[in-house]
Amino acid sequence: MKDKKYYILSYILVSVLGVLLHFTYDWSGQNKIVGLFSATNESTWEHLKLIFFPMLLLTIWDLAKGHGKEEGYLQARVLGILCGMATIVISFYTLWGVLGRLYDWLNISLYFIGVYVAFWKERKLIGTDTGISKLNCIASLIFIAGLFFYLSFDAPDVGIFYDLAKHPR
Repeated sequence: MKDKKYYILSYILVSVLGVLLHFTYDWSGQNKIVGLFSATNESTWEHLKLIFFPMLLLTIWDLAKGHGKEEGYLQARVLGILCGMATIVISFYTLWGVLGRLYDWLNISLYFIGVYVAFWKERKLIGTDTGISKLNCIASLIFIAGLFFYLSFDAPDVGIFYDLAKHPR
């Protein structure tokens, strides 16, 4: 099992990369290729890329370097990513509904909490039988990445895709 140092460094890495991805689309002059991986607007959907792609990159790194050898590593990582993303969405809309408005400091905090939950869940699941195959995990990561790519520039007219800078409550 990975030690605390690994998780602390991974948390910092994913958090920093995610924060940078918030700005890279504009920094690139709104380059569409950069927009596939970074937030292209202020929608909740686009902000989920900030947790997904850094964790996907870390997953690829871990597997390439042999750090993902633990039983159930990939399953735990994928479920961790999904839990982190769900935490962000559920917390964001719950707090927005309860408070009646958005607070930037709270939204930023939710991102860091989501990253924490992702690693916490992963750590709890490593070494357990999740009942999910590695192939299904790989397919899930590819499917989610494909959704991000496709919906970055062709999003449906549904709340999670609304650019909150243009559709404030």
